[in-house]
Amino acid sequence: MPDQYDVAGNTENMSTTNRYEPSVEETRKLKMLNGMFQAAKKAKSHKIKRWRRNEELYNGDFFKPFNLPKYKSRIVANTIHSTLETIYSILTDRFPKVDIMPKREDQIKSARIAQDAVDSELDKRKAGKAINMMKRDGLLYGNGFVKVIYNEGRASFVVPDVYTVFFDPLATEIDNAKYVTFATPTYLKEVRKMFENGKFVKPEGSMDEYRSFIRDKDDTEDSISQVTTASGGNTGVSSGMRTDYVSKSPAYDQSEEGKGVYGGQVLLKECWFWEGDKLMLATWAGKVLLQLIESPYQDIPLVMFKNYADAHHLWGKGEPEIIESLSVGTAILLSQGIDNIIYHGNPAMIMSKSLAKEVGNRPSDKPGKVYYTNGPHEQIQRLDAGNMSSSTLPMSQTLMQMTDTVSGVHDITQGRNPSGVTASRAIQQLQEASQQVIRAKEREVGTDAILDLYKLTLKLLHRNYEEAISVRKFAQDGAGYEFEQVMPYDIDSDMDFKYVPGSSLPESRASRMDQAMDLIQMGLLDQEKFWRWTQKDISQEILDEILEQKKLAVEQMQKDMQTMQQSTNPADIENAQLRLREGMGFGRQQTEEE
Repeated sequence: MPDQYDVAGNTENMSTTNRYEPSVEETRKLKMLNGMFQAAKKAKSHKIKRWRRNEELYNGDFFKPFNLPKYKSRIVANTIHSTLETIYSILTDRFPKVDIMPKREDQIKSARIAQDAVDSELDKRKAGKAINMMKRDGLLYGNGFVKVIYNEGRASFVVPDVYTVFFDPLATEIDNAKYVTFATPTYLKEVRKMFENGKFVKPEGSMDEYRSFIRDKDDTEDSISQVTTASGGNTGVSSGMRTDYVSKSPAYDQSEEGKGVYGGQVLLKECWFWEGDKLMLATWAGKVLLQLIESPYQDIPLVMFKNYADAHHLWGKGEPEIIESLSVGTAILLSQGIDNIIYHGNPAMIMSKSLAKEVGNRPSDKPGKVYYTNGPHEQIQRLDAGNMSSSTLPMSQTLMQMTDTVSGVHDITQGRNPSGVTASRAIQQLQEASQQVIRAKEREVGTDAILDLYKLTLKLLHRNYEEAISVRKFAQDGAGYEFEQVMPYDIDSDMDFKYVPGSSLPESRASRMDQAMDLIQMGLLDQEKFWRWTQKDISQEILDEILEQKKLAVEQMQKDMQTMQQSTNPADIENAQLRLREGMGFGRQQTEEE
């Protein structure tokens, strides 16, 4: 269900009559908006077939374009699915980290406040889930998106379906797009509930316009997918890869009963566009303008992950199209090998007509096929099946190895240990080395999508929030948590941002163990903290604990040295000397650091 943006006048009635009578200006705007949408739709049309094919490949339907007979084998070693899932699991291992830094000396405190507020809201509003969904879409289709909007008094992170997002044809990035349009089927009943002018909107039948850019003409009814509405709701269909769902959705129920309950369906369009230096938001359905306001945000509230980024093109490439030929080639070889084995077990025959009641002489390599002859003798003869090529299996293995090379996902990346390597430290180091391609991808998504998400969120908190933001922090005394209330007007959005490379990737257990052992020797980790450090992600909480422990130890050392110099009590001096001797190792380390 679309969100209603919390802006004054967002649902103002543009007509007070019982019949929709748009003004001259409204008519002009509608014509302009529809023209922009049609241009964006045409510019994107070439991607639809590619995306559908990517979905087929991900789901293992490698042979669909070949129209094979039913008796042919379809052996699929779905390296595309495993490759995508492996990259996805590595890219989403941890929540990505962005440092918010001051531009000036007087912003040091403001930068800390901004960091705490943004991190807190991202955590509370489950931004991590939206980020992960964006990454999955990016890996599958080549592009993934997250909308950063203000809804019901808080930040909301919404993942629109890639099929519903339409860009200015000349755009190469969101930053240089003159407009972005979201076009999503939704219930007429919902449109009429949210917009005053919704009462003038009429149902659009079978949504042929929607299907023209969402699905191919030869697709079956079951191939229609779930899409999110323009502002973040959904049509009620299950999310994920498109296979067999939409026929069950009331959004596509064209029966009289369905229309009675939901009022039919419409294509709701939402366009963010620039008019000079002013960002506008328009919403319309059919021939009815539902909303036209100045945007509540400074920028188009959208971030994009572009897989295999190209500075000259908006649309990226999904992982399936990079390794399609290799994966399909492997499947063909394996299938032909199986077919050959089956044929050997049941080869074709030649049989005299006199022995058969039916005649069927069409040539085929179908196992058990019978060919009838007019031979003079009543006989049955098996045809030679031929030998399977000895190169079939080696060639399929070669193709799979080439797939690993092209995708950057090797056996060691997927957790399969190389032969001859048994040491855990060596295996961990090899795993890290094998992730270079994925690390490059992580830097791209971090420096583009994640940085933009942080920037938009900070602006949202500063400009749109009205109430205090509750920030949970680790208590200074090391016991539990404490809460700080941050007022929106105390947040400075004019900050610098730096993505922390590798922050979303799995952390090296080998290096973490080395760090833990060093800290043990320094006396900074006890047994409990050691296991927390080595078995889990290194958290800021543990770091704070260590820093606080270090601070207290230094303060105690200074007190003891002062006691030895100034005290006249022998017992106090002896206790101070004892504590200093016990902490001598730490004291030497501290001196070296200083």
